[in-house]
Amino acid sequence: MIEQIKSVLLGVAIGDALGVPVEFTDHIEIKKHPVTGMIGYGTYNLPPGTFSDDASLTFCLAEALTMDFDLNNIASNFIKWRNEDYWTATGCVFDIGITTSRAITKLEAGVEPEQPEDLSQEIMGMAL
Repeated sequence: MIEQIKSVLLGVAIGDALGVPVEFTDHIEIKKHPVTGMIGYGTYNLPPGTFSDDASLTFCLAEALTMDFDLNNIASNFIKWRNEDYWTATGCVFDIGITTSRAITKLEAGVEPEQPEDLSQEIMGMAL
């Protein structure tokens, strides 16, 4: 089971790194110039193989789940990621969506992760 989990996390990082250079690129342009390998220096001018917030937040979640299912541990890891560059590929957060940022700000301000009415919009944005 551990090898399967490692494979999933590696797949997340690879898939994310393949997409980082073309993030926000028009689908017509991608169809003309499909991504067929690790490239870099696109949208964020980062070297090939750099993963984004998508993989970072997945790693934060996976690490928290190794301890037990505790939403506060997950929230703590997300806050650490944004404020301390935890689980980042480059040592700094270079991409954070508005919705994700709002949700983490609310968590940091003390909104309980169990309060769906306070976080529902932001959590849905983070999930996408």
